Amino acid sequence: MVGRVYRKIFNIFVCFLFLYHSPVLASEKVTLHLKWFHQFQFAGYYAAFEKGFYRDVGLDVEILESTIGIKGIHEKVFQSAGQYGVGSNELIQERYAGKPVVVLAVIFQHSPSVLYFKKTSNIQSIHDLVGKRVMLTPRMDEIVAYLKKEGIELSDLQLLEHRFNPKDLIEGKVDAYSGYATTQAYDFKKLGFPYVAYSPRVAGIDFYGDNLFTSEDEVKKHPDRVKAFREASLRGWQYAMSHQSEIVDLIYEKYSKRNPKERLLFEAEQMTPLIQPVLVEMGYMNPGRWKHINEVYSELGMLPKNIDLNGFIYDPNPKVNYDWIYYSFGFIIFSFAIVWLLQWRRLNKQYSENLKKQVEVRTEELKHSNEYLQVLNQSLLNTLKELTEAQDRLLASEKLAVLGQLSAGMAHELNTPLGAIVSSNQSIADFLSKIKNIIETIISFNQEDSLRFHKLLNQSLGHRTFLEGKVERSLKKELAIQYSFSNKMDLYGKHMQLVIETGAFRLGDELNQILESENSLQLLETVANISSAFRSNQIISVASEKATHVIKALRSYLVSEKDTLSLDKNIDLIFEIETILSLYHYNLTKVNVIKKYLTDKKCKGSRDKLNQVWINLLNNALQAMSYVGTLEIKIETIESWIKVSITDSGIGIPDSIKNKIFDPFFTTKPDGEGMGLGLDICKKIILQMGGKIELEDVSNGACFAVWLPEA
Repeated sequence: MVGRVYRKIFNIFVCFLFLYHSPVLASEKVTLHLKWFHQFQFAGYYAAFEKGFYRDVGLDVEILESTIGIKGIHEKVFQSAGQYGVGSNELIQERYAGKPVVVLAVIFQHSPSVLYFKKTSNIQSIHDLVGKRVMLTPRMDEIVAYLKKEGIELSDLQLLEHRFNPKDLIEGKVDAYSGYATTQAYDFKKLGFPYVAYSPRVAGIDFYGDNLFTSEDEVKKHPDRVKAFREASLRGWQYAMSHQSEIVDLIYEKYSKRNPKERLLFEAEQMTPLIQPVLVEMGYMNPGRWKHINEVYSELGMLPKNIDLNGFIYDPNPKVNYDWIYYSFGFIIFSFAIVWLLQWRRLNKQYSENLKKQVEVRTEELKHSNEYLQVLNQSLLNTLKELTEAQDRLLASEKLAVLGQLSAGMAHELNTPLGAIVSSNQSIADFLSKIKNIIETIISFNQEDSLRFHKLLNQSLGHRTFLEGKVERSLKKELAIQYSFSNKMDLYGKHMQLVIETGAFRLGDELNQILESENSLQLLETVANISSAFRSNQIISVASEKATHVIKALRSYLVSEKDTLSLDKNIDLIFEIETILSLYHYNLTKVNVIKKYLTDKKCKGSRDKLNQVWINLLNNALQAMSYVGTLEIKIETIESWIKVSITDSGIGIPDSIKNKIFDPFFTTKPDGEGMGLGLDICKKIILQMGGKIELEDVSNGACFAVWLPEA
């Protein structure tokens, strides 16, 4: 009888589960809005449609291309159910503006946005853009952030409307041109156009690209459809990246013949390192990266800091509501209780006998547990010894972490001078290729033109000062007014530009003699070519010195000519701190560093471990100031001690936690940004060297003082 009751309860429970999880099989209409024309940029969606991945999950998908870019896509997605779109990083702005946008997946782990220049132009580095003609794609905010981080405002540029025609750059109608590394690079290579591409990633600005999104209403009302569409789309992307040639043929035959197959295949190959389909799960999003994008927008004044991203990032595996299980479980428990009451007398006697046996078993278990605790105590003693030995290994790990933090800055510090060297070398090569014609031109000058040429050349080589964009524009306007009688000095003409580049405007009234010559343009062009070669040589010299300085600083930090593990070595504190400041030069651009070296005495200790202390204290100070403010480093002698004080103008340390900051694993940083071991390690290192570290009271910010014994 009892068995029959159990079977009935079990059957009811199984039926309930079946009803709850039974899917609704139906073909649902879905629309996907692309942000540009049909091309390999959207290959995953075509693959999901043509290979039946959408059909397998009961979806009837319509894919619509856009002829005007991203404009208007958001409103289309939000206006009705079943709408999805492909957007960019502007989605975080739409979310903050109150739009119910939800990002379902990220396709490009790194944005393909770059800024193109002509390789042989007068733009030697990103800073030469000031005053130049630039075409910027709308909504390509990572390029704007890159320019601002390099100190260039949009008001410093001559912004032109982007016509999405690469010939504008090739024909010299514009000096810089923003585009995608996956597409425009093909057009330039096909036409044999020499170009240089700058990516915002060299400045640490790493945005996502091509984000699949939908509305909050779609996620709430149709969660199964959202999940099915996302999974089928990502499955299509996996297929497309693994069968690139097949999908290229498919796009060309069924979607658009606007681009040749060769261009589509080039686009696919360039997308692979940006999507990283092998290293990163397709569609993966890191909340930390979205916070980084938020911070960059905040620096641009386009968003406030730390906006609420709750609900913005889609969770493909949300927590399941288990209320129905609880109710079902309660129903089963109630049924069992009824059966239990019916058999209570029989079970009561059996329970008493079992309890007696359990007491005997438990007593035996306690005896074994006591023996186990004794063994465990000895094991803990051994573990304590191992943890002590692991401290040095932890220091090595901390140093590697510091090198990781420095990598982006070091890459930027080296990339800028090396890029200038490459570009300047190309300019010199161009000059040498034209030198025969230049010599023939000089020889062809008559006596008067020869005198004009020597006077102009001496002036140009004697004053090779580079003019900033604003100064150059102001000078052109003054010259245009002063020489309004001369047709040669048109504001936007060749004579005007060459007069500025050669410095001929400094000749004053003697400039009229140059302009009066029939060969004035040849005179100016010849001097401009020679002056440009001298300027390129000067740029190579300066850039080489900067790169050498950075490499020497890094080598000094990593390699010691003496044994760094000994605690009895004499350490030059000024030299070591200066080396570390050189490594952090990129992070100190907005920091006023005040150095007060009141003594040059040396201390005893381990150079390597002591440098770890300076690294930790310097990192904490910069983060407290948000890399903007004043940093004071003071070295002085007090009796037989050398005192090193590092003071920042940051937010300071609250009184409530001052007695905890040296405790292990105590940290005020957000999750994932620190383990709370930095100051604890510093304290152990200083104590090991016979010194001490203290937090001193200051009126503003925080001050850490390190006391070390004299050598």
